[in-house]
Amino acid sequence: MQSQYHNVWFINFSGIGNGIVIAPILRFFEKSYPETNYYHTENQILTDPWFLAKAGLKNLKGLSPLVWRRFKQEDWPAISLFIKEKNIDLIVNLRNEGPQYDTGYYRFKEEMYKKKAYLAFWDLDFRIIEHRAKHQNLTGDILEFFRAKDIDTTVYDPKWLNTIRKIRDSKGVGFGMAASQINKRWPTVKWIELARKIIAYSDENIILFPGQSEKEIEEAKLVIQDIGPKRCKLITNESIRNIALQIGELNYFISNDTGFLHMAVAIGVPTVGLYISTNAEIWSPYNKTNFFTLQNSFIAKCPDQKPHCGNCFHYYDVCPAIAKYGDDINPDKVYEIISRQLIC
Repeated sequence: MQSQYHNVWFINFSGIGNGIVIAPILRFFEKSYPETNYYHTENQILTDPWFLAKAGLKNLKGLSPLVWRRFKQEDWPAISLFIKEKNIDLIVNLRNEGPQYDTGYYRFKEEMYKKKAYLAFWDLDFRIIEHRAKHQNLTGDILEFFRAKDIDTTVYDPKWLNTIRKIRDSKGVGFGMAASQINKRWPTVKWIELARKIIAYSDENIILFPGQSEKEIEEAKLVIQDIGPKRCKLITNESIRNIALQIGELNYFISNDTGFLHMAVAIGVPTVGLYISTNAEIWSPYNKTNFFTLQNSFIAKCPDQKPHCGNCFHYYDVCPAIAKYGDDINPDKVYEIISRQLIC
């Protein structure tokens, strides 16, 4: 029998991709706990009423500051006040860091137990995750975690945005050049090489989706300068909703491991994922239909890996393996995959 919780706080990563992944899963939570209100770590997808309506979410009452996800001790007073003001009685941690790395959270949890606070905690099972021989998909772990809590996820639909897919009128190849961290970005010279092949051997135009930083936009402009603006379009300063609608018009999407990749997969656009610094076994989409993975094998050479997290300690700075070896994802291989659908 399920315990009844009144106000729940979901702790999660903050990326667009995390929002795309969790939105349909939160719908299952709502079905199992229809009277329960909940809050979630700040996320662009979960702030947009359009995405909330598409996911059918009704009980999300607010978002918590991004910095709180790490539970740094200096944030405990503000976090405790939030818990008190919102009458939170359950915290659900969806991050795959675990006790080994998510130390602030586990210290906070221990402190609440000592104080005998009226507060429950749900965490992924790191007794399994940290010690299994083969890494598994994080979305799969979350679904299994929910099922263990008697939340029915059997009809999970990862392609929950497919109603905006324009199959009949689809055109163009999208380049998901955006990535929150430079380690996750495929080099511009390789995007240019791939663009040349697409322009030379197909009738498809190229649509560039860089990130918002000045550096990312400059990199995208280099692609346009090389192949010319006639068959290349740059998408900038668009709302996240409009980006989704434009991705839905594409024939194909090629992307770094970033939110736009997960968006394209949720829409149902055939997608190639380029995993430069992250482990595709953990971070790729749960549903692999029309999804192709290319993994940089050199990340195995990083001396500072966080294996069950699917990245390394240099997520926010320069990964020594990438700095020394780069990546071994070849534009020829990417084109080989997409050419099955593009050649006229």
